[in-house]
Amino acid sequence: MNEKVEKRRAAIINIAFFAIIAAIIYVFFKYCFFVAAPFLISFFFAVILQKPLRWLDKKTNKKLHTLWSVLLVVLSIIIILGPVIILLTLAARQIASFISYLVAQLNDMPAFLSTLEREVLDIIDFLPDSLYNTASSHVTEFFGNMIDNFDLSTLGIDVKTITNGVSNSITSVYNIVKNVPSALIAIVIGIVAWIFFTKDYNRIVGFIRLQLPEGKKNLLSEVKQIFSKTVLKMFRAYGLIMIITFCELMIGFSILRVTGILDNNYIAMIAIAIAIFDILPVAGSGGILIPWSLINLILGNFALAGGLMLIYIAITVIRQYLEPKIVGNTLGVHPIVTLAGLYFGLKLFGFMGMFIVPITVMTIKAFNDAGRIHLYKPPKRN
Repeated sequence: MNEKVEKRRAAIINIAFFAIIAAIIYVFFKYCFFVAAPFLISFFFAVILQKPLRWLDKKTNKKLHTLWSVLLVVLSIIIILGPVIILLTLAARQIASFISYLVAQLNDMPAFLSTLEREVLDIIDFLPDSLYNTASSHVTEFFGNMIDNFDLSTLGIDVKTITNGVSNSITSVYNIVKNVPSALIAIVIGIVAWIFFTKDYNRIVGFIRLQLPEGKKNLLSEVKQIFSKTVLKMFRAYGLIMIITFCELMIGFSILRVTGILDNNYIAMIAIAIAIFDILPVAGSGGILIPWSLINLILGNFALAGGLMLIYIAITVIRQYLEPKIVGNTLGVHPIVTLAGLYFGLKLFGFMGMFIVPITVMTIKAFNDAGRIHLYKPPKRN
């Protein structure tokens, strides 16, 4: 009897422990993360700069430690902001042009609907005459109404909606402009904190270590080691996979364009979008390439449909071969867990939660597998 009571008590304690950990994580990301973000990001970059700073200190016997710290931070900002500003400028022009292209493509929608209507009628041609006549009349009426009334109203947009949309857009722009000063303050504080963290890294880490119990003195270095060997390794691996996928798409689209099959001036932007989409669990590049191929198949663009499917097959085969070699079993988080993280992150924290929650889950798993925390029993590897 006592044994059963003890098991129940242990189960209740474990549940309470999980609940407390989940509550702490939720409160931190809901209310504290964005406030503490400038300092967290600054400390992260300061850790990265420690290796080159130590090398420079060794060459100058630490006589220019402060100067090197400031110069490294300034150089890092230039290296980071320079390409970012250039890319954002180019992206803004391309996005504006791409939106115009999409609007122009919308004019072809009636032709697509007509083709789709014929395809649907061919599919139901096997029905008996009585059923076919009834079904075909409904299909023809449905597509006829869509084609005849294809304007802003069929897309669920009317003058009132447009007016409200413009009003909301102006309000959103105003809110963004209103928050610019606080964002600039956060950036300035983050840069100053970055310099101090870089310059006084050893002193700050040493102070934190003094506050830890005797048996936990090496906790910070162990956490840093685990983080660099797991989470950062995973980011580098999937970054490399994104680059490989982008190159595959560019090669495939370029071949289709040179051969006259694909007439599109935005292949680079489309390739970037698909490469990013490809990283998402379950979705993958097929979430864009397969529907795109099917639409062209319905429209009778058989060469483009086949070319897109070949690109998709090539990406899938190459990724299945490369991903285990590049990523390995670094974290081994099941796609359903990542998918749940995306969903709950979106519901709990908004758009940023789609990135915060999966990364948090991966980090917790990494520390649990390394034995630094004990939230669950990891499965045995074969």
